[in-house]
Amino acid sequence: MLPQKQKIYKKVYDEARERLLGADIERQLNNAALQYEIGTGTFTISLPFFDETVSLTVPQFAFRSAKGSNVTLVTKIVILHYINTADGSPPGSSIVAYEDIPGCRHYQPVFEKRVAKPLQSAFGRDRYAFLDAGAAIGGKKEEYGDASITLFALPRIPITFILWEGDEEFRPLVRVLFDPSITGYLPLEDIVVISKLAASRILKAARKQHMEEEDYGLSIIFPFGSDKNLPITR
Repeated sequence: MLPQKQKIYKKVYDEARERLLGADIERQLNNAALQYEIGTGTFTISLPFFDETVSLTVPQFAFRSAKGSNVTLVTKIVILHYINTADGSPPGSSIVAYEDIPGCRHYQPVFEKRVAKPLQSAFGRDRYAFLDAGAAIGGKKEEYGDASITLFALPRIPITFILWEGDEEFRPLVRVLFDPSITGYLPLEDIVVISKLAASRILKAARKQHMEEEDYGLSIIFPFGSDKNLPITR
């Protein structure tokens, strides 16, 4: 049996599929700024998703990552919600904090716990690791705070992360800013989800880089793989 949370996700996913099948699919894809090909009763859609491309075939709802990575159920839901919600809103002239998006202020503590605090803990005293991790997943360097990057989660959904490093006097701080048009592309509840996915990718990239640096350091200290394999002279 599926866990209760998975049952809920499956229901939400099924509802999103049915909504798309009942919509003007071509109009929604154009609103979402997505490229697609029309076949005999099918749409093959190309979705830039962070630093990878996910293809989606409708009505089969077959998802495939060009990197070969697993497309999770949560990711599938967010992608379908993006297509279903897209109204073609143009980008705004400024970016806004999560709590300033209409209807989101009440959920600010949840957003901080799930998105901002893990980044503060990981990068609060290392802006360069933050920038390197962002660059590794296609982030665009910005000029806010001590370090900042913008990730495009989907074509019309830029997310800007701003880091202020901590010191003896001040704690580190991470702020996350959005284009105000985001409400024309995602339901409010998905803004937390897509932001957490973005933060998780930054953290994963940093861990990967750290492991690679450790492996490189060991390869210099132990060029034969380990001290057990060093040649022994008597």
